Amino acid sequence: MQDDVFKQVYGNSAWIFCGGYSYRLPFLLKNHIEVGLDYRFLSDKGELTVTKEPVELMISDVTLSLRYLFDLNKFILFLGPGVDYLEYKEKYPPTFPVSSTKGSVFGFSFQGGCYFDFSSSLGVKLSALYCSAHAEEETVKADLGGLGVKLGLVYRFNF
Repeated sequence: MQDDVFKQVYGNSAWIFCGGYSYRLPFLLKNHIEVGLDYRFLSDKGELTVTKEPVELMISDVTLSLRYLFDLNKFILFLGPGVDYLEYKEKYPPTFPVSSTKGSVFGFSFQGGCYFDFSSSLGVKLSALYCSAHAEEETVKADLGGLGVKLGLVYRFNF
């Protein structure tokens, strides 16, 4: 999240839960193309800058991506674009005229990273993703995108 107001209310960063599924398209080449479907969920609490009252934010993000893989034996580098669908909801304190704001927006992303294989079915994935998604509620605009870095375990089903 790179919006300045977000940083003032919620801080500079937040933890995100994520999971994903990918399928490598079968080609006879050393390099492959992979289709990915990823889900991310952010939930964070903050406080308003003036009154210090509590607020809560939840963002769900689904990304459909196409990645080009460079197979280097134990390492597999990848790079590619994606389309994102984000849903957001922000809950306000009882003193506010409205209890919450919610909506959804489409965005675009680009990611790159690396798989490191321990075996044919187990490995780790390190990636960086930049998302561009802009939401607007009445006169308030928010940039819901930004840079994210992920490190996770990978399990492959070898059919």
